[in-house]
Amino acid sequence: MKNMTARRPRNHFVAAPADSNPHRPDRISPTFTCSAAELYTLVRKTALAQPRTILQSESPKENHLAFVQRTKYWRFPDDIVADIIALEDGGATLMLSSKARYGMEDFGVNKRRVIRWLAALEAGAAQAT
Repeated sequence: MKNMTARRPRNHFVAAPADSNPHRPDRISPTFTCSAAELYTLVRKTALAQPRTILQSESPKENHLAFVQRTKYWRFPDDIVADIIALEDGGATLMLSSKARYGMEDFGVNKRRVIRWLAALEAGAAQAT
C-alpha cells in the first residue's frame, strides 16, 4: 500500500513494517521466517477462514491480495488488503490494511480485525515450522 496518508480516518487501520512508508503504520507487522510465497498462501488461507470474507482479487506475481469482509450485524463491507514483502534473509513480512468502505467510524472493528489476523498468521506460521 503505497498511498497511506499522514492522517488516516478512524475507520482505517494499517499494520506494516516500520520502514515501509514515510507515514507511520498503526502497528508494526511481524516478520516471518517463511518465504514470501509461503506467507502469501498462509494469508490467503487465514483470510478465507474468517467469517463473511471473500477474495476480491489477487496477484501472486505481485504478492497482493484483496478481500471483503462484511460486518457481523449490519453486513457493511470492509476492504482488507495484504501486500506480502520478501525480505533479504529469505523471510517475509506484510502490509495489512483494513478499512470500512462506508462511514467515518468503525468502533474499532478494523483495528481488532488486523490484530486478530496477525495473531492467526503468527500461529499458522508457528505450526508450519
